[in-house]
Amino acid sequence: MTIIKQPYADSGLFPHGGWDVHHHIFEPAKFAYVPDRHLTPPPATVQQFLDFKKKIGITNSVLTHGLSYGSDCTSLKTFVHELGESGTKGIGVIGPDTITPEELQEMHSKGIRGIRVNLYKYQAMHDVERQKQALREHARVITPHCPGWSMAFTHVHPEFWGDLAPMIQQEIVPTGIPLVTDHFALLKAASMLPAKCKGDITQQVGFKEIMGLVRAGLLYVKISAPYRVSFEAPHYTDLKPLVQAFLDANTQQILWGSDWPHTPHMKVRTREEALRETPYLAIDDMAWLQSLRSWVTAEEWHAMMVSNPTRLYGW
Repeated sequence: MTIIKQPYADSGLFPHGGWDVHHHIFEPAKFAYVPDRHLTPPPATVQQFLDFKKKIGITNSVLTHGLSYGSDCTSLKTFVHELGESGTKGIGVIGPDTITPEELQEMHSKGIRGIRVNLYKYQAMHDVERQKQALREHARVITPHCPGWSMAFTHVHPEFWGDLAPMIQQEIVPTGIPLVTDHFALLKAASMLPAKCKGDITQQVGFKEIMGLVRAGLLYVKISAPYRVSFEAPHYTDLKPLVQAFLDANTQQILWGSDWPHTPHMKVRTREEALRETPYLAIDDMAWLQSLRSWVTAEEWHAMMVSNPTRLYGW
């Protein structure tokens, strides 16, 4: 795929273009949120993202369907179309029991290249067995109809990877679906770790299993939303060992995403909390990107920002 050339900011960070593989658009005036949503975000429009994209200097992006829209991808398809000339693909949310092959094919024709699993819908945020079931059901639906699509999920329990890893190897890998997890797989930098792990991030729960899957080429990890795994904003200096551990495990499996417009930390909210508009976090994206660039080689940067996302999403 040819990276689309546009007059973006000359930040010096993206001499060969770059992908943001995890961002959202929320326009509730055009597309209403579902009543049973887990979060009510303020508007974050297509134009605001285009302004952000120009400021940062990226050339392509992957729009991740906001869970506040449920499994109705009408908004996603519209937003991808509106962003299409600037090189955007989409990741949708589906209802495995209700989606039809025709709908999946129509999503593909509109630029969708994968799905994310809504663990809230399965009441699986804190239940590893329900997480396994959610992954199985989504894989079953997309395997025969969407070859090449990826499947992403985010969860808040790195300790679950001891149970998830064998299931992924035995049941998901044979389907051929590339599996993606967001936000550093929720592994933590030193500032968020208990005292016993601060001196050695490799001792935190889930580290061994996650790195094993990455090393074997069975899991993509998004280096995204550093504020979810480190308290050291804006440069997140304590994330350097974790970033390098991922790249040392397998440079070909690492991606970068902004998580724009920076929704708050994932948690199970009360009904009242979910329906109340929750503001975004104030994040210095350029400071974080400059830190990240200073830690990696030119080859690692190109893989993470250009070649890996182009291979996964750009076809």
